[in-house]
Amino acid sequence: MKKKTSLLVLVLLVVNFLLFLPCDKDLYCEGYLANGAQYPFLWFLILLPLSLFALTLNDQKYKFWLKFTGVFFLVGMFFVLISPETARGIMLNPDKESTNWFFAGFYSFVSIIYFITQFVKNRR
Repeated sequence: MKKKTSLLVLVLLVVNFLLFLPCDKDLYCEGYLANGAQYPFLWFLILLPLSLFALTLNDQKYKFWLKFTGVFFLVGMFFVLISPETARGIMLNPDKESTNWFFAGFYSFVSIIYFITQFVKNRR
């Protein structure tokens, strides 16, 4: 199960990368699919190394981390979808990209702390 999840994340990363190949001599594809697919792409980039770290967890803790990942991803994508496309002000007015970076960074931080605590607990 652990290896399948890492492989699935790698496949989703490659598929998402293929969606961003240049279109019609342009450097950037226009349209909702190209714009909307860039937000999960960051999550797949983060999930690949984290899923490799998760291979060290036992099955029960791995399943908890996987459920946590799913819930955090859905909550993060919900907030990304409801946030405005561009920031309208100068101070603390997040747009879709900054919201996505915040949730992906916070998720990475929490996951790394979880891995470190589980590693220390297993050492004792």
